[in-house]
Amino acid sequence: MILGLIGLPQTGKKTIFELLVGIPAAKAPSRDSITRGMAPVRDQRIDRLSAMYNPKRTRYAEFELALPPPIQPDNARSAAWLDPIRRSEALVHVLRAFESESVFHIMDHIDPARDVETVELEFLFADLAMCETRLERLKKEMRVKSSAQKEQEKAVIERCLQQLQEEKPLRSLEFDNEEIKLIRSLQFLTLKPVINVFNIGEDFQQDCAKYAELARSLRQRGDQVVFLSAAIEQELQGLDEEERQDFMTELGLHEPAAHRLSMSAYSCLGLISFFTCGPDEVRAWPVKQGSSAPEAAGKIHSDLQRGFIRAETITYEQLMQAGSEKAAREAKLYKLNGKDYIVQDGDIIEIRFNV
Repeated sequence: MILGLIGLPQTGKKTIFELLVGIPAAKAPSRDSITRGMAPVRDQRIDRLSAMYNPKRTRYAEFELALPPPIQPDNARSAAWLDPIRRSEALVHVLRAFESESVFHIMDHIDPARDVETVELEFLFADLAMCETRLERLKKEMRVKSSAQKEQEKAVIERCLQQLQEEKPLRSLEFDNEEIKLIRSLQFLTLKPVINVFNIGEDFQQDCAKYAELARSLRQRGDQVVFLSAAIEQELQGLDEEERQDFMTELGLHEPAAHRLSMSAYSCLGLISFFTCGPDEVRAWPVKQGSSAPEAAGKIHSDLQRGFIRAETITYEQLMQAGSEKAAREAKLYKLNGKDYIVQDGDIIEIRFNV
């Protein structure tokens, strides 16, 4: 699962890449102008489970982050710069909301609302062109040989075309599973889930209040929103634990904003975490929401899925309330679930299998 980190020039994308991945973008692997890295999901539940089990290793869930070149508005509408963005399952759109005389702005002044609209229009135009091209091709194919599937695809794309002509993103339309299958290969940009990251200044609370109305409107259309000051986040990384906690308390934060962003990005990809816990390792495993227990077992090892018998589960909240694994077992909080069990976010699972 790939998350695309996008935005206009000089918005702080490379800094946010470093905050999420842990290494500077200049040192990360790059191919075809795309910088890539694996971003750990800083889940506080893993930290608390590790404190309980004191394992030899602790491993967070991860997702892949792709950093393409900055979006250049009106760049001859070339499809080439959009290709890496199309290959992403979801998008983090970094919006510049900080003032700095030493950092130029491509549009001269700070206006996140305008920047959202600018990028959205670029994506709308690209999707509109994609719709028109596919419809022309479909009509030619149907003149030679029509089919029920092509008729259905044509109807879905015509509905998409109408939505885009009204300058509305496709993610605000409802599609059933069959319709999604028909248009998946087109990789529509405005259909992708979006997290809008307001990269604000060091006056955290004031800047959050300044852009609260815009954030509310973005959430109302289905986007996620995270407020983050890259300057503050970099400063937090240089502090020891006690100083970091004091600094966050002054700012009204419970955890670094970069951690919240990693969790938002994870959920934006449609992923949840289940945990395996023991003296050797406490680990978070990513699975698609709605995955069955055997599918989750397969994430650990293919043999576990092949020989799946039962999944012994307890919720994270139940284990924390019990205080220890021993107390939870004495209270009979663990449950045995079969192949039809749907894994829930925060499940602690032990797989029983036989191969």
